[in-house]
Amino acid sequence: MTDQKIADALDKRAASTKESRLHNRKPCCEETHFLTRKRLHEGVIRNVSRGGTYIETEDFFFAGQEITVAGPFEDDGTEGKQKGAIVRFDGKGIGVKFTKPVR
Repeated sequence: MTDQKIADALDKRAASTKESRLHNRKPCCEETHFLTRKRLHEGVIRNVSRGGTYIETEDFFFAGQEITVAGPFEDDGTEGKQKGAIVRFDGKGIGVKFTKPVR
């Protein structure tokens, strides 16, 4: 393989692995409670953005479940609640996409 072909392949691979997120994530390590299917669960928020969060949890979930999460979601870092949907479960935790704040 020529050097140019290798460079082209690396550029293509890098382009396909770029972040597709709309909002920057901030690392976090805060315990949380969240509600799915009328059941309360516990976990640890590992990162958060305006668009969603990742929560470490030992429970089992599936994509599409509605969720309400308590956490540091207000602009000043105070506790708030967000409604959302689970978009992925990786065996260690869940990715949540926020849909709206709870008022």
